[in-house]
Amino acid sequence: MMWFYQLGSMIEARQNSLFLLVFIAVSAALSNIAQYQYHGPGFGGMSGVVYALAGYIWIRGRYNRASGLFLSKQNVTGLLIWLVVCFSGMVGPIANAAHLVGLLTGMAWGRAAAYLAMRHPE
Repeated sequence: MMWFYQLGSMIEARQNSLFLLVFIAVSAALSNIAQYQYHGPGFGGMSGVVYALAGYIWIRGRYNRASGLFLSKQNVTGLLIWLVVCFSGMVGPIANAAHLVGLLTGMAWGRAAAYLAMRHPE
């Protein structure tokens, strides 16, 4: 939840609360549906949304530096290493589908937002 707070606050400060709310709702729906399809109903948490927030900040900041969003190379590396470790099965039952779909959702949204921002600067 610390990551949720930090990443969510970063987005909210640079965009707005409504954007953050919609982003959370969409990424939660997509990541949880994917996890349900992959493993059934035995899961819970916000990790898919956290991965979506991180993916959004990473890609939006990378392709649109003026956005003010930034995730360090060390944080991105740690995020991706943890994703691989979880998929390996070494840490027990993890919501891998939620993590992966959350990350991909955030990355796609971040890329689209960066593209639109570059085409239509404020």
